Amino acid sequence: MLERRIAFRPDGLALDGYAVVPDDPSLLVVLCHGIPGSARDRGDEGYAGFARDLASRGFAAFWFNFRGVRGSPGEFSIGGWMRDLEWALDALDADAEIGGIPRAIVGSSAGGAVAIAVAAGRADVVALATLATPASFTYGELVSDPRRLLQTFRNTGIVHDPAFPPDVDAWWREFVENAPEDVIGKVAPRPVLIMHGDSDEVIPYPHAERLYIGAGEPKELVRIPAGAHQLRRDPRAVDALGDWLAHLPATR
Repeated sequence: MLERRIAFRPDGLALDGYAVVPDDPSLLVVLCHGIPGSARDRGDEGYAGFARDLASRGFAAFWFNFRGVRGSPGEFSIGGWMRDLEWALDALDADAEIGGIPRAIVGSSAGGAVAIAVAAGRADVVALATLATPASFTYGELVSDPRRLLQTFRNTGIVHDPAFPPDVDAWWREFVENAPEDVIGKVAPRPVLIMHGDSDEVIPYPHAERLYIGAGEPKELVRIPAGAHQLRRDPRAVDALGDWLAHLPATR
């Protein structure tokens, strides 16, 4: 199994991605993490472990840390994360070894919202899966006070510069505009998987139902009984994702 680093520079920021490639993969899965909420448990390999799990199932997998997260330079914003993913996909396109492999995006939580927005506008994405992703950042009062949210991100450590953002209202509009439930229909006719735990304590399960209503065909909704927010850590969710990926037209 091959593991290699792929670098890219959105907005001049030096970001590193890592590809895990088994022999003769039929699909490349691009993983998009969510907003970190707490310190990682010891023994949790994070998205590196998630990528290796998918590679053990025969899929190539690519992961990276968005700007502002776990040592990546820059400050968190939805628009910035969208540009990070665009640049990551372009870097994969340009890679001589894996650039020609059909790719799907798998996005978790806020990373799923970013994945929806980017996949909707790119023909080089053959499929999309979301894990515990919000239908919008305002539905169900998920976020009611943008300035309090910004302070939370400062406390979490994904916004570091006291002068960022220069315009809080413009920063917040990136959350509100192009809500995932309004954009996800543009991914059709490419396959969409929406997966959510019905005990998600961060983004309640009804968000998944709204995403499913907004999505076009073909689409599938998978409800994980008693599933929590971090579905990459739930073997049932990872098995369901692997089965769905294996049955995509691109992998046959």
